Amino acid sequence: MTDLKILYSELADEATSKIKKLSKQMRLLSVARLISFLGIVVSPFVFIPHNLSVGINISFVSLMLFLLFVKRYQKLQRDKQFQVCILKVNQQELKALKHQFSDFGPGKEFVDSKHRYSFDLDLFGDGSVFQYLNRTVTSGGKKLLASFLQNPLQSKTDIENRQAFIKELSINYQWRQHYLAQGMMYEESGDESDIFQKWASEVFSLKFIRFFLPVKYFLYAFSLFSVVFWIIYGNSAFFMLSATMQVALWLFNKSSIQKAYAEFGKRARVLSKYGMLLRDIEKAGWKSKEGAGWVEALKQDGSPSEEIAHLRKIVSAFDNRNNLLLGAILNILFLWDANCTYRLIKWHSKNRDKYKLWGRVIAHADAAVSMANLDFNHPGYTFPEVVDSNFEIEAKGLGHPLIAPDKRVDNDFTYDENTGVMIITGANMAGKSTFLRTLGVNMVLGACGAPVCASLLRFKPVEVFSNMRTTDSLVDDESYFFAELKRIKEILDEIEKGKELFIILDEILKGTNSVDKLSGSQQLIRRLLAEKAKVVIATHDLKLTEMEHEYPDKLRNKCFEIEIINNEMNFDYLLRDGVTSIMNATFLMKKMGIIK
Repeated sequence: MTDLKILYSELADEATSKIKKLSKQMRLLSVARLISFLGIVVSPFVFIPHNLSVGINISFVSLMLFLLFVKRYQKLQRDKQFQVCILKVNQQELKALKHQFSDFGPGKEFVDSKHRYSFDLDLFGDGSVFQYLNRTVTSGGKKLLASFLQNPLQSKTDIENRQAFIKELSINYQWRQHYLAQGMMYEESGDESDIFQKWASEVFSLKFIRFFLPVKYFLYAFSLFSVVFWIIYGNSAFFMLSATMQVALWLFNKSSIQKAYAEFGKRARVLSKYGMLLRDIEKAGWKSKEGAGWVEALKQDGSPSEEIAHLRKIVSAFDNRNNLLLGAILNILFLWDANCTYRLIKWHSKNRDKYKLWGRVIAHADAAVSMANLDFNHPGYTFPEVVDSNFEIEAKGLGHPLIAPDKRVDNDFTYDENTGVMIITGANMAGKSTFLRTLGVNMVLGACGAPVCASLLRFKPVEVFSNMRTTDSLVDDESYFFAELKRIKEILDEIEKGKELFIILDEILKGTNSVDKLSGSQQLIRRLLAEKAKVVIATHDLKLTEMEHEYPDKLRNKCFEIEIINNEMNFDYLLRDGVTSIMNATFLMKKMGIIK
Protein backbone atom coordinates (compact mmCIF):
# COMPACT_ATOMS: atom_id res chain seq x y z
CA MET A 1 0.00 0.00 0.00
CA THR A 2 1.34 3.44 -0.96
CA ASP A 3 2.33 5.67 1.94
CA LEU A 4 0.46 8.80 0.87
CA LYS A 5 2.36 11.13 3.18
CA ILE A 6 5.69 10.03 1.70
CA LEU A 7 4.31 10.18 -1.86
CA TYR A 8 2.91 13.72 -1.53
CA SER A 9 6.06 14.91 0.27
CA GLU A 10 8.30 13.54 -2.46
CA LEU A 11 6.17 15.13 -5.19
CA ALA A 12 6.23 18.47 -3.33
CA ASP A 13 10.04 18.30 -2.95
CA GLU A 14 10.42 17.46 -6.63
CA ALA A 15 8.30 20.47 -7.61
CA THR A 16 10.30 22.75 -5.29
CA SER A 17 13.55 21.60 -6.90
CA LYS A 18 12.21 22.27 -10.39
CA ILE A 19 10.99 25.74 -9.35
CA LYS A 20 14.50 26.65 -8.14
CA LYS A 21 16.07 25.37 -11.36
CA LEU A 22 13.60 27.26 -13.56
CA SER A 23 14.07 30.46 -11.53
CA LYS A 24 17.83 30.28 -12.13
CA GLN A 25 17.32 29.76 -15.87
CA MET A 26 14.94 32.72 -16.00
CA ARG A 27 17.49 35.00 -14.31
CA LEU A 28 20.17 34.03 -16.84
CA LEU A 29 17.72 34.48 -19.70
CA SER A 30 16.77 37.94 -18.42
CA VAL A 31 20.43 38.98 -18.68
CA ALA A 32 20.69 37.57 -22.21
CA ARG A 33 17.45 39.33 -23.17
CA LEU A 34 18.79 42.63 -21.86
CA ILE A 35 22.04 42.25 -23.83
CA SER A 36 20.14 41.51 -27.06
CA PHE A 37 17.89 44.50 -26.42
CA LEU A 38 20.94 46.74 -26.01
CA GLY A 39 22.23 45.36 -29.32
CA ILE A 40 19.03 46.56 -31.00
CA VAL A 41 19.21 50.00 -29.42
CA VAL A 42 22.97 50.65 -29.66
CA SER A 43 23.87 49.25 -33.09
CA PRO A 44 22.17 52.04 -35.14
CA PHE A 45 24.31 54.62 -33.35
CA VAL A 46 27.58 52.71 -32.90
CA PHE A 47 27.97 50.39 -35.92
CA ILE A 48 25.82 51.78 -38.75
CA PRO A 49 27.74 55.12 -39.03
CA HIS A 50 31.01 53.16 -39.52
CA ASN A 51 29.77 50.16 -41.48
CA LEU A 52 26.18 50.09 -42.66
CA SER A 53 26.07 46.39 -43.52
CA VAL A 54 27.61 45.30 -40.23
CA GLY A 55 25.32 47.60 -38.28
CA ILE A 56 22.17 46.35 -39.98
CA ASN A 57 23.21 42.73 -39.54
CA ILE A 58 23.94 43.24 -35.84
CA SER A 59 20.57 44.95 -35.41
CA PHE A 60 18.80 42.12 -37.22
CA VAL A 61 20.58 39.37 -35.28
CA SER A 62 19.95 41.23 -31.99
CA LEU A 63 16.25 41.49 -32.86
CA MET A 64 16.00 37.78 -33.67
CA LEU A 65 17.80 36.85 -30.46
CA PHE A 66 15.60 39.18 -28.46
CA LEU A 67 12.43 37.58 -29.88
CA LEU A 68 13.86 34.12 -29.23
CA PHE A 69 14.74 35.00 -25.63
CA VAL A 70 11.30 36.53 -25.03
CA LYS A 71 9.59 33.38 -26.30
CA ARG A 72 11.87 31.14 -24.26
CA TYR A 73 11.35 33.25 -21.14
CA GLN A 74 7.58 32.99 -21.53
CA LYS A 75 7.84 29.20 -21.76
CA LEU A 76 10.02 29.02 -18.64
CA GLN A 77 7.54 31.29 -16.88
CA ARG A 78 4.67 28.92 -17.75
CA ASP A 79 6.71 25.90 -16.69
CA LYS A 80 7.50 27.55 -13.37
CA GLN A 81 3.87 28.48 -12.78
CA PHE A 82 2.88 24.87 -13.51
CA GLN A 83 5.38 23.57 -10.94
CA VAL A 84 4.12 26.10 -8.39
CA CYS A 85 0.64 24.64 -8.93
CA ILE A 86 1.97 21.08 -8.60
CA LEU A 87 3.58 22.11 -5.31
CA LYS A 88 0.28 23.61 -4.16
CA VAL A 89 -1.65 20.43 -5.06
CA ASN A 90 0.64 18.27 -2.95
CA GLN A 91 0.83 20.69 -0.03
CA GLN A 92 -2.96 20.76 0.08
CA GLU A 93 -3.17 16.96 0.00
CA LEU A 94 -0.66 16.70 2.84
CA LYS A 95 -2.96 18.96 4.89
CA ALA A 96 -5.99 16.91 3.82
CA LEU A 97 -4.33 13.76 5.18
CA LYS A 98 -4.37 15.55 8.54
CA HIS A 99 -8.11 16.15 8.07
CA GLN A 100 -7.61 19.85 7.28
CA PHE A 101 -9.82 20.98 4.37
CA SER A 102 -9.97 24.76 4.71
CA ASP A 103 -7.96 25.25 1.47
CA PHE A 104 -10.83 23.84 -0.58
CA GLY A 105 -13.99 25.70 -1.57
CA PRO A 106 -16.87 24.99 0.84
CA GLY A 107 -19.66 25.54 -1.69
CA LYS A 108 -21.59 28.00 0.47
CA GLU A 109 -23.54 29.11 -2.60
CA PHE A 110 -25.17 25.67 -2.74
CA VAL A 111 -26.59 25.74 0.80
CA ASP A 112 -30.35 25.22 0.52
CA SER A 113 -32.43 24.73 3.66
CA LYS A 114 -35.36 23.49 1.55
CA HIS A 115 -33.47 20.73 -0.25
CA ARG A 116 -34.59 17.17 0.44
CA TYR A 117 -31.52 16.34 2.53
CA SER A 118 -28.44 18.48 1.74
CA PHE A 119 -29.01 21.01 4.55
CA ASP A 120 -29.65 18.31 7.15
CA LEU A 121 -26.61 16.28 6.10
CA ASP A 122 -24.20 19.27 6.06
CA LEU A 123 -23.34 18.70 2.40
CA PHE A 124 -22.38 22.35 1.79
CA GLY A 125 -20.72 25.15 3.74
CA ASP A 126 -17.69 25.35 6.01
CA GLY A 127 -16.61 21.93 7.26
CA SER A 128 -19.02 20.23 4.86
CA VAL A 129 -18.93 17.06 2.80
CA PHE A 130 -18.51 19.19 -0.33
CA GLN A 131 -15.43 20.92 1.10
CA TYR A 132 -14.08 17.51 2.09
CA LEU A 133 -14.51 16.28 -1.50
CA ASN A 134 -13.91 19.39 -3.56
CA ARG A 135 -10.81 19.50 -5.76
CA THR A 136 -12.47 21.16 -8.74
CA VAL A 137 -10.56 23.74 -10.80
CA THR A 138 -13.41 25.00 -13.02
CA SER A 139 -16.67 26.71 -12.22
CA GLY A 140 -18.55 24.09 -14.27
CA GLY A 141 -16.91 21.25 -12.40
CA LYS A 142 -17.72 22.83 -9.06
CA LYS A 143 -21.39 23.17 -10.01
CA LEU A 144 -21.57 19.63 -11.34
CA LEU A 145 -19.97 18.16 -8.21
CA ALA A 146 -22.62 19.99 -6.17
CA SER A 147 -25.29 18.67 -8.53
CA PHE A 148 -23.99 15.11 -8.07
CA LEU A 149 -24.54 15.48 -4.32
CA GLN A 150 -27.92 17.16 -4.72
CA ASN A 151 -29.25 14.77 -7.40
CA PRO A 152 -27.49 11.39 -7.13
CA LEU A 153 -27.90 8.64 -9.69
CA GLN A 154 -30.77 6.16 -9.27
CA SER A 155 -29.79 3.57 -11.88
CA LYS A 156 -27.58 0.61 -10.98
CA THR A 157 -25.97 0.74 -14.44
CA ASP A 158 -25.23 4.46 -14.27
CA ILE A 159 -23.70 4.13 -10.80
CA GLU A 160 -21.51 1.21 -11.85
CA ASN A 161 -20.33 3.10 -14.94
CA ARG A 162 -19.44 6.10 -12.76
CA GLN A 163 -17.63 3.82 -10.29
CA ALA A 164 -15.52 2.36 -13.11
CA PHE A 165 -14.52 5.84 -14.30
CA ILE A 166 -13.61 6.97 -10.78
CA LYS A 167 -11.56 3.83 -10.16
CA GLU A 168 -9.66 4.46 -13.40
CA LEU A 169 -9.00 8.06 -12.38
CA SER A 170 -8.02 7.06 -8.87
CA ILE A 171 -5.19 4.80 -9.98
CA ASN A 172 -3.72 7.41 -12.34
CA TYR A 173 -2.72 10.01 -9.75
CA GLN A 174 -0.06 11.50 -12.08
CA TRP A 175 -2.78 12.38 -14.61
CA ARG A 176 -4.97 13.86 -11.89
CA GLN A 177 -2.16 16.02 -10.53
CA HIS A 178 -1.25 17.26 -14.00
CA TYR A 179 -4.92 18.05 -14.68
CA LEU A 180 -5.35 19.93 -11.39
CA ALA A 181 -2.15 21.93 -11.87
CA GLN A 182 -3.20 22.92 -15.39
CA GLY A 183 -6.56 24.04 -14.04
CA MET A 184 -4.97 26.08 -11.24
CA MET A 185 -2.78 28.07 -13.63
CA TYR A 186 -5.73 30.34 -14.34
CA GLU A 187 -8.19 30.93 -11.52
CA GLU A 188 -11.69 31.70 -12.72
CA SER A 189 -13.65 34.56 -11.24
CA GLY A 190 -17.28 34.49 -10.22
CA ASP A 191 -18.48 36.16 -13.43
CA GLU A 192 -17.05 33.31 -15.51
CA SER A 193 -19.67 30.85 -14.38
CA ASP A 194 -21.40 29.10 -17.32
CA ILE A 195 -18.93 30.72 -19.71
CA PHE A 196 -19.39 28.15 -22.45
CA GLN A 197 -23.15 28.58 -22.48
CA LYS A 198 -22.78 32.36 -22.68
CA TRP A 199 -20.15 32.38 -25.40
CA ALA A 200 -21.88 29.81 -27.57
CA SER A 201 -24.65 32.33 -28.34
CA GLU A 202 -22.31 35.20 -29.23
CA VAL A 203 -21.53 36.33 -32.77
CA PHE A 204 -18.76 38.90 -33.30
CA SER A 205 -18.63 41.12 -36.35
CA LEU A 206 -15.95 43.84 -36.35
CA LYS A 207 -15.98 46.33 -39.24
CA PHE A 208 -12.34 45.96 -40.34
CA ILE A 209 -12.78 42.22 -40.98
CA ARG A 210 -14.58 42.95 -44.24
CA PHE A 211 -11.56 44.50 -45.90
CA PHE A 212 -8.73 43.17 -43.76
CA LEU A 213 -7.60 40.15 -45.83
CA PRO A 214 -6.74 41.93 -49.13
CA VAL A 215 -5.05 44.80 -47.26
CA LYS A 216 -3.10 42.37 -45.07
CA TYR A 217 -1.36 40.51 -47.87
CA PHE A 218 -0.49 43.70 -49.72
CA LEU A 219 1.07 45.27 -46.61
CA TYR A 220 2.92 42.04 -45.73
CA ALA A 221 4.54 42.00 -49.17
CA PHE A 222 5.36 45.70 -49.08
CA SER A 223 6.82 45.42 -45.57
CA LEU A 224 9.10 42.54 -46.62
CA PHE A 225 10.20 44.44 -49.72
CA SER A 226 10.99 47.59 -47.68
CA VAL A 227 13.16 45.70 -45.19
CA VAL A 228 15.11 43.90 -47.96
CA PHE A 229 15.52 47.19 -49.85
CA TRP A 230 16.85 48.88 -46.71
CA ILE A 231 19.37 46.10 -46.07
CA ILE A 232 20.64 46.00 -49.67
CA TYR A 233 20.62 49.70 -50.57
CA GLY A 234 20.77 51.33 -47.14
CA ASN A 235 17.69 53.41 -47.94
CA SER A 236 14.94 53.32 -45.31
CA ALA A 237 12.39 55.41 -47.22
CA PHE A 238 10.20 52.45 -48.24
CA PHE A 239 10.44 51.01 -44.74
CA MET A 240 9.26 54.29 -43.23
CA LEU A 241 6.37 54.40 -45.71
CA SER A 242 5.41 50.80 -44.90
CA ALA A 243 5.59 51.48 -41.15
CA THR A 244 3.48 54.62 -41.56
CA MET A 245 0.81 52.72 -43.51
CA GLN A 246 0.64 49.92 -40.90
CA VAL A 247 0.50 52.35 -37.99
CA ALA A 248 -2.22 54.30 -39.81
CA LEU A 249 -4.21 51.11 -40.29
CA TRP A 250 -3.75 50.26 -36.60
CA LEU A 251 -4.91 53.74 -35.55
CA PHE A 252 -7.89 53.60 -37.89
CA ASN A 253 -8.99 50.28 -36.37
CA LYS A 254 -7.78 51.01 -32.84
CA SER A 255 -11.22 50.94 -31.24
CA SER A 256 -12.13 47.66 -32.98
CA ILE A 257 -8.84 46.02 -31.97
CA GLN A 258 -9.13 47.19 -28.37
CA LYS A 259 -12.71 45.99 -28.23
CA ALA A 260 -11.64 42.58 -29.51
CA TYR A 261 -8.81 42.37 -27.01
CA ALA A 262 -11.13 43.45 -24.18
CA GLU A 263 -13.64 40.80 -25.22
CA PHE A 264 -11.14 38.02 -25.83
CA GLY A 265 -8.21 38.90 -23.57
CA LYS A 266 -9.52 37.25 -20.43
CA ARG A 267 -11.67 34.87 -22.40
CA ALA A 268 -8.71 33.58 -24.36
CA ARG A 269 -6.88 32.76 -21.15
CA VAL A 270 -9.88 30.79 -19.91
CA LEU A 271 -10.18 28.97 -23.23
CA SER A 272 -6.47 28.27 -23.22
CA LYS A 273 -6.83 26.68 -19.78
CA TYR A 274 -9.86 24.69 -20.87
CA GLY A 275 -8.02 23.69 -24.00
CA MET A 276 -5.19 22.15 -22.00
CA LEU A 277 -7.73 20.30 -19.85
CA LEU A 278 -9.49 18.97 -22.95
CA ARG A 279 -6.17 17.87 -24.39
CA ASP A 280 -5.45 15.91 -21.20
CA ILE A 281 -8.91 14.32 -21.29
CA GLU A 282 -8.72 13.43 -24.97
CA LYS A 283 -5.28 11.82 -24.77
CA ALA A 284 -5.77 9.90 -21.52
CA GLY A 285 -6.76 6.64 -23.25
CA TRP A 286 -9.75 5.85 -21.02
CA LYS A 287 -10.88 2.23 -20.79
CA SER A 288 -14.03 2.85 -18.72
CA LYS A 289 -17.31 3.31 -20.58
CA GLU A 290 -17.95 6.79 -19.19
CA GLY A 291 -14.44 8.11 -19.90
CA ALA A 292 -14.26 6.60 -23.39
CA GLY A 293 -17.77 7.91 -24.14
CA TRP A 294 -16.79 11.50 -23.44
CA VAL A 295 -13.71 11.27 -25.67
CA GLU A 296 -15.79 9.73 -28.47
CA ALA A 297 -18.27 12.61 -28.18
CA LEU A 298 -15.41 15.12 -28.40
CA LYS A 299 -14.05 13.59 -31.60
CA GLN A 300 -17.35 13.37 -33.48
CA ASP A 301 -16.81 16.85 -34.92
CA GLY A 302 -13.06 16.92 -35.45
CA SER A 303 -10.25 16.74 -32.94
CA PRO A 304 -10.40 19.28 -30.10
CA SER A 305 -6.64 18.91 -29.70
CA GLU A 306 -6.00 20.50 -33.11
CA GLU A 307 -8.43 23.34 -32.46
CA ILE A 308 -7.01 23.99 -29.01
CA ALA A 309 -3.43 23.97 -30.32
CA HIS A 310 -4.49 26.59 -32.86
CA LEU A 311 -6.15 28.65 -30.15
CA ARG A 312 -3.09 28.56 -27.92
CA LYS A 313 -0.95 29.89 -30.76
CA ILE A 314 -3.35 32.77 -31.31
CA VAL A 315 -3.50 33.54 -27.59
CA SER A 316 0.28 33.46 -27.25
CA ALA A 317 0.68 35.68 -30.29
CA PHE A 318 -1.95 38.18 -29.13
CA ASP A 319 -0.35 38.48 -25.71
CA ASN A 320 2.89 39.72 -27.30
CA ARG A 321 1.22 43.13 -27.66
CA ASN A 322 1.66 43.57 -23.90
CA ASN A 323 5.42 43.98 -24.40
CA LEU A 324 5.70 47.60 -25.55
CA LEU A 325 8.86 47.22 -27.63
CA LEU A 326 7.97 43.85 -29.10
CA GLY A 327 4.39 44.95 -29.71
CA ALA A 328 5.53 48.07 -31.57
CA ILE A 329 7.92 46.10 -33.78
CA LEU A 330 5.34 43.42 -34.60
CA ASN A 331 2.64 45.96 -35.43
CA ILE A 332 4.99 47.98 -37.63
CA LEU A 333 6.11 44.92 -39.56
CA PHE A 334 3.22 42.47 -39.47
CA LEU A 335 -0.11 44.18 -38.60
CA TRP A 336 0.07 42.05 -35.47
CA ASP A 337 -2.91 43.21 -33.43
CA ALA A 338 -5.27 43.34 -36.38
CA ASN A 339 -4.20 39.92 -37.60
CA CYS A 340 -4.54 38.31 -34.16
CA THR A 341 -7.98 39.84 -33.77
CA TYR A 342 -9.07 38.49 -37.13
CA ARG A 343 -7.73 35.00 -36.35
CA LEU A 344 -9.37 34.89 -32.92
CA ILE A 345 -12.79 35.94 -34.19
CA LYS A 346 -12.51 33.45 -37.03
CA TRP A 347 -11.62 30.70 -34.53
CA HIS A 348 -14.59 31.61 -32.33
CA SER A 349 -16.99 31.53 -35.28
CA LYS A 350 -15.76 28.08 -36.26
CA ASN A 351 -15.90 26.54 -32.79
CA ARG A 352 -18.65 28.26 -30.86
CA ASP A 353 -21.12 25.45 -31.56
CA LYS A 354 -18.75 23.06 -29.76
CA TYR A 355 -18.40 25.14 -26.58
CA LYS A 356 -21.27 23.47 -24.70
CA LEU A 357 -19.97 19.96 -25.32
CA TRP A 358 -16.47 20.98 -24.25
CA GLY A 359 -17.90 22.52 -21.09
CA ARG A 360 -19.86 19.37 -20.22
CA VAL A 361 -16.89 17.08 -20.75
CA ILE A 362 -14.56 19.23 -18.63
CA ALA A 363 -17.16 19.57 -15.85
CA HIS A 364 -17.66 15.80 -15.66
CA ALA A 365 -13.94 15.11 -15.58
CA ASP A 366 -13.45 17.84 -12.96
CA ALA A 367 -16.14 16.47 -10.66
CA ALA A 368 -14.94 12.89 -11.15
CA VAL A 369 -11.36 13.89 -10.24
CA SER A 370 -12.63 15.04 -6.84
CA MET A 371 -14.29 11.68 -6.16
CA ALA A 372 -11.26 9.77 -7.47
CA ASN A 373 -9.04 11.77 -5.14
CA LEU A 374 -11.31 10.69 -2.26
CA ASP A 375 -10.77 7.05 -3.21
CA PHE A 376 -6.99 7.47 -3.57
CA ASN A 377 -6.60 9.25 -0.23
CA HIS A 378 -8.73 6.71 1.63
CA PRO A 379 -7.78 3.14 0.68
CA GLY A 380 -9.96 1.89 3.57
CA TYR A 381 -13.09 3.21 1.86
CA THR A 382 -15.04 0.94 -0.48
CA PHE A 383 -17.21 1.22 -3.57
CA PRO A 384 -20.67 -0.03 -2.61
CA GLU A 385 -22.46 -2.92 -4.24
CA VAL A 386 -25.62 -1.65 -5.90
CA VAL A 387 -28.78 -3.79 -6.03
CA ASP A 388 -31.89 -3.12 -8.08
CA SER A 389 -34.36 -5.57 -6.56
CA ASN A 390 -35.94 -5.16 -3.12
CA PHE A 391 -34.87 -2.28 -0.91
CA GLU A 392 -31.99 -3.03 1.43
CA ILE A 393 -29.04 -1.49 3.19
CA GLU A 394 -26.27 -3.66 4.55
CA ALA A 395 -23.24 -1.86 5.96
CA LYS A 396 -20.17 -2.92 7.92
CA GLY A 397 -17.73 -0.50 9.49
CA LEU A 398 -19.93 2.45 8.50
CA GLY A 399 -18.52 5.81 9.61
CA HIS A 400 -18.85 9.52 8.91
CA PRO A 401 -16.14 10.75 6.50
CA LEU A 402 -15.88 14.14 8.22
CA ILE A 403 -14.81 12.57 11.51
CA ALA A 404 -11.06 11.94 11.70
CA PRO A 405 -10.21 8.21 11.60
CA ASP A 406 -8.58 8.27 15.04
CA LYS A 407 -11.80 9.65 16.56
CA ARG A 408 -14.39 7.93 14.42
CA VAL A 409 -16.44 4.99 15.71
CA ASP A 410 -17.79 2.77 12.93
CA ASN A 411 -20.99 0.76 13.12
CA ASP A 412 -22.67 -2.11 11.33
CA PHE A 413 -26.18 -1.51 10.06
CA THR A 414 -28.84 -3.59 8.35
CA TYR A 415 -32.18 -2.51 6.96
CA ASP A 416 -34.20 -4.71 4.61
CA GLU A 417 -37.54 -4.64 2.85
CA ASN A 418 -39.39 -5.93 5.94
CA THR A 419 -37.90 -3.54 8.49
CA GLY A 420 -40.57 -0.84 8.22
CA VAL A 421 -39.77 1.85 10.82
CA MET A 422 -36.55 1.79 12.81
CA ILE A 423 -36.48 3.88 16.01
CA ILE A 424 -33.12 4.87 17.48
CA THR A 425 -33.00 6.11 21.07
CA GLY A 426 -30.16 7.39 23.20
CA ALA A 427 -29.08 10.07 25.62
CA ASN A 428 -27.94 13.53 24.57
CA MET A 429 -24.61 13.44 22.71
CA ALA A 430 -24.73 9.64 22.53
CA GLY A 431 -24.46 9.69 18.72
CA LYS A 432 -28.01 9.46 17.34
CA SER A 433 -27.93 12.48 15.02
CA THR A 434 -24.37 11.79 13.92
CA PHE A 435 -25.35 8.26 12.95
CA LEU A 436 -28.34 9.51 10.95
CA ARG A 437 -26.02 11.84 9.05
CA THR A 438 -23.50 9.02 8.62
CA LEU A 439 -26.18 6.88 7.06
CA GLY A 440 -27.49 9.66 4.81
CA VAL A 441 -24.09 10.92 3.66
CA ASN A 442 -22.86 7.47 2.68
CA MET A 443 -26.11 6.70 0.85
CA VAL A 444 -25.64 9.92 -1.17
CA LEU A 445 -21.95 9.30 -1.86
CA GLY A 446 -22.66 5.74 -2.94
CA ALA A 447 -25.40 6.88 -5.33
CA CYS A 448 -22.98 9.45 -6.84
CA GLY A 449 -20.64 6.60 -7.77
CA ALA A 450 -18.10 7.64 -5.14
CA PRO A 451 -16.46 5.40 -2.53
CA VAL A 452 -18.05 5.37 0.92
CA CYS A 453 -16.69 5.41 4.46
CA ALA A 454 -17.31 1.73 5.18
CA SER A 455 -15.66 -1.63 4.78
CA LEU A 456 -18.81 -2.88 3.03
CA LEU A 457 -21.99 -1.25 1.77
CA ARG A 458 -24.72 -2.98 -0.18
CA PHE A 459 -27.75 -0.85 -0.99
CA LYS A 460 -30.52 -0.04 -3.39
CA PRO A 461 -30.27 3.58 -4.59
CA VAL A 462 -33.43 5.54 -3.79
CA GLU A 463 -34.06 9.19 -3.01
CA VAL A 464 -33.09 10.27 0.49
CA PHE A 465 -35.53 12.63 2.23
CA SER A 466 -34.76 13.96 5.71
CA ASN A 467 -36.17 16.18 8.40
CA MET A 468 -33.47 16.89 10.95
CA ARG A 469 -32.79 20.60 11.05
CA THR A 470 -36.02 22.48 10.38
CA THR A 471 -35.78 26.28 10.37
CA ASP A 472 -38.49 28.85 10.90
CA SER A 473 -38.90 31.87 8.62
CA LEU A 474 -39.79 35.37 9.74
CA VAL A 475 -39.94 36.49 6.12
CA ASP A 476 -42.59 33.88 5.28
CA ASP A 477 -44.35 34.39 8.65
CA GLU A 478 -43.75 30.71 9.31
CA SER A 479 -43.25 29.17 12.75
CA TYR A 480 -40.80 26.39 13.49
CA PHE A 481 -43.61 23.90 14.09
CA PHE A 482 -45.44 24.82 10.90
CA ALA A 483 -42.19 24.53 8.91
CA GLU A 484 -41.71 21.05 10.32
CA LEU A 485 -45.25 20.03 9.41
CA LYS A 486 -44.73 21.30 5.85
CA ARG A 487 -41.60 19.20 5.59
CA ILE A 488 -43.38 16.06 6.77
CA LYS A 489 -46.25 16.79 4.38
CA GLU A 490 -43.74 17.00 1.52
CA ILE A 491 -42.41 13.56 2.44
CA LEU A 492 -45.90 12.04 2.56
CA ASP A 493 -46.85 13.65 -0.75
CA GLU A 494 -43.80 12.10 -2.41
CA ILE A 495 -44.73 8.68 -1.02
CA GLU A 496 -48.30 9.04 -2.32
CA LYS A 497 -46.89 9.80 -5.78
CA GLY A 498 -45.29 6.38 -5.70
CA LYS A 499 -41.71 7.48 -5.11
CA GLU A 500 -39.49 5.08 -3.23
CA LEU A 501 -37.76 7.06 -0.47
CA PHE A 502 -35.36 6.43 2.35
CA ILE A 503 -36.63 8.75 5.10
CA ILE A 504 -34.45 10.07 7.93
CA LEU A 505 -36.21 11.86 10.81
CA ASP A 506 -34.61 13.35 13.91
CA GLU A 507 -36.94 14.03 16.85
CA ILE A 508 -40.40 14.29 15.31
CA LEU A 509 -42.63 17.29 16.16
CA LYS A 510 -40.06 19.11 18.27
CA GLY A 511 -42.10 22.29 18.18
CA THR A 512 -45.09 21.24 20.29
CA ASN A 513 -45.89 20.08 23.86
CA SER A 514 -44.96 16.59 25.04
CA VAL A 515 -48.49 15.12 25.09
CA ASP A 516 -49.36 16.45 21.65
CA LYS A 517 -45.92 15.45 20.43
CA LEU A 518 -46.34 11.82 21.51
CA SER A 519 -49.81 11.50 20.03
CA GLY A 520 -48.83 13.14 16.74
CA SER A 521 -45.63 11.09 16.46
CA GLN A 522 -47.50 7.82 17.04
CA GLN A 523 -50.06 8.70 14.36
CA LEU A 524 -47.31 9.65 11.92
CA ILE A 525 -45.49 6.35 12.49
CA ARG A 526 -48.74 4.43 11.90
CA ARG A 527 -49.22 6.38 8.65
CA LEU A 528 -45.65 5.63 7.54
CA LEU A 529 -46.09 1.94 8.34
CA ALA A 530 -49.33 1.86 6.38
CA GLU A 531 -47.55 3.42 3.39
CA LYS A 532 -44.74 0.82 3.73
CA ALA A 533 -42.22 3.62 3.95
CA LYS A 534 -38.54 3.02 4.70
CA VAL A 535 -37.86 5.16 7.75
CA VAL A 536 -35.20 5.66 10.43
CA ILE A 537 -36.21 7.90 13.35
CA ALA A 538 -34.02 9.19 16.19
CA THR A 539 -35.89 10.24 19.32
CA HIS A 540 -35.65 10.89 23.06
CA ASP A 541 -39.28 9.84 23.50
CA LEU A 542 -39.07 6.31 24.90
CA LYS A 543 -42.87 5.95 24.69
CA LEU A 544 -42.52 5.62 20.92
CA THR A 545 -40.42 2.50 21.33
CA GLU A 546 -43.41 0.76 22.98
CA MET A 547 -45.05 0.67 19.55
CA GLU A 548 -42.83 -2.35 18.88
CA HIS A 549 -45.43 -4.40 20.82
CA GLU A 550 -48.15 -3.09 18.49
CA TYR A 551 -46.10 -3.77 15.34
CA PRO A 552 -43.63 -6.54 16.26
CA ASP A 553 -42.81 -7.40 12.65
CA LYS A 554 -42.67 -3.85 11.28
CA LEU A 555 -40.96 -1.75 13.92
CA ARG A 556 -37.44 -2.23 15.29
CA ASN A 557 -35.70 -0.50 18.18
CA LYS A 558 -32.01 0.40 18.18
CA CYS A 559 -30.11 2.53 20.67
CA PHE A 560 -26.88 4.23 21.71
CA GLU A 561 -26.01 3.74 25.37
CA ILE A 562 -23.84 5.68 27.82
CA GLU A 563 -22.28 4.80 31.16
CA ILE A 564 -21.99 7.11 34.16
CA ILE A 565 -18.95 6.13 36.20
CA ASN A 566 -17.52 8.25 39.04
CA ASN A 567 -19.85 11.10 38.09
CA GLU A 568 -18.51 11.11 34.52
CA MET A 569 -20.25 10.08 31.29
CA ASN A 570 -18.63 7.55 28.99
CA PHE A 571 -19.74 7.25 25.37
CA ASP A 572 -18.87 4.35 23.10
CA TYR A 573 -21.05 5.48 20.12
CA LEU A 574 -21.93 1.88 19.24
CA LEU A 575 -25.34 1.04 17.82
CA ARG A 576 -27.15 -1.72 19.71
CA ASP A 577 -30.43 -3.57 19.58
CA GLY A 578 -33.11 -2.44 22.04
CA VAL A 579 -34.07 0.73 23.88
CA THR A 580 -31.71 3.01 25.81
CA SER A 581 -31.87 2.69 29.58
CA ILE A 582 -30.11 5.94 30.53
CA MET A 583 -30.95 9.58 29.81
CA ASN A 584 -28.63 12.39 30.81
CA ALA A 585 -30.36 15.78 30.55
CA THR A 586 -30.81 16.18 34.33
CA PHE A 587 -27.34 14.82 34.98
CA LEU A 588 -25.78 17.37 32.61
CA MET A 589 -27.77 20.26 34.06
CA LYS A 590 -26.62 19.35 37.57
CA LYS A 591 -23.02 18.92 36.46
CA MET A 592 -23.01 22.35 34.80
CA GLY A 593 -24.58 23.99 37.85
CA ILE A 594 -27.82 24.88 36.08
CA ILE A 595 -29.89 23.03 38.67
CA LYS A 596 -29.07 21.62 42.13
